[in-house]
Amino acid sequence: MKLFFINLLCNILLLQSCNKDPKTQMMTEDNFNYAVTVSAPKEYPCEVHIGYLADDKNNMICGIPKAGMESGGFQYDGAKAGMGGNIIPSHIYLTYVAYAEKKFYHLDAALPKDKILAAFRKGFLVQSTERDANGKRKLEHSTYDTFTVALAPGGMVVIFLGARQRIEICRLQAKETFVDKNQFRPHPQLDETQQQFFETKFKIAVPDSIQTKIKEKGIPYGLYDSYRKKYNYRFLFTPYDEKDLILRQYNKYYNGEVNSILQSEEIAKKEYKEQSIPYNVEFIFKVYNTEIVFNDQEMLSVFDALQKRHPDKPMDIIIKPTFEYTDFKLSVKCEDEVIPLEKYKVKGVWGG
Repeated sequence: MKLFFINLLCNILLLQSCNKDPKTQMMTEDNFNYAVTVSAPKEYPCEVHIGYLADDKNNMICGIPKAGMESGGFQYDGAKAGMGGNIIPSHIYLTYVAYAEKKFYHLDAALPKDKILAAFRKGFLVQSTERDANGKRKLEHSTYDTFTVALAPGGMVVIFLGARQRIEICRLQAKETFVDKNQFRPHPQLDETQQQFFETKFKIAVPDSIQTKIKEKGIPYGLYDSYRKKYNYRFLFTPYDEKDLILRQYNKYYNGEVNSILQSEEIAKKEYKEQSIPYNVEFIFKVYNTEIVFNDQEMLSVFDALQKRHPDKPMDIIIKPTFEYTDFKLSVKCEDEVIPLEKYKVKGVWGG
């Protein structure tokens, strides 16, 4: 019981020291305001026990939010819960529970401070409220405002910066640890064993379909590391009307990164880039717009097969609309080989 109250006091102190709106803090050249969030896959939910970010002198900057179960998806942020700072962190301490694995994990790791600072300084372009002489919205420089701690099976922890624009900073490895469930629970249950706690939470937190998969095949350790593999590819639009083009493009990737391309001139360059497999893409054309969701296993299989047969050659994901944009046909091309995609979903076509 004594340990429980010590833990409770630590959480209160974290909240008192960190529960500040980052937007109200002063920002200098190398002090960038950010909110701290935690995310986890919807199939493999996690929950923070206690954690914080520290500077290079090991002074606490802010807490990592203890905001209940996280299962919103690896491509999203999670609850902010009032945690944030404006000092570049050098270290992370985190203890959390992984409900699908029935384990607690602990992370005590250094963060690449210089890489984080360089990313904040570089930032990215966003659309301004101002318009140019042709009525187009101007672009202005912005930077990241979210520091996300993403949790995946096997103690995998990935640090991201940003929300609408999100980049991976590093991948870390947590270790299995023991935490008395009565120190974790807000209300201790002395008649419940540690194993009963895990079994109950597993049944409540993990989707039924995933429970079945786990019983049949086990936890897919390594899946999220496979998502982090980068391939050299681009999206290639082949419209019926050659005058049509992509005006803007919003990309989410299975590795958790996100980027927005807001300049049609940039899209028109048709440059190849090192990227993870796509999760979904929103295309804004001259008249129509659409959102396409990709299947992870199909994309990994097709990309790996083409790379094996065409080593070091770039690939094209070809986007071809049907007549009057009622649907889209997709394929992947590498040199003279084309593989049609079959498992993607067109969520809708709007406009016209």
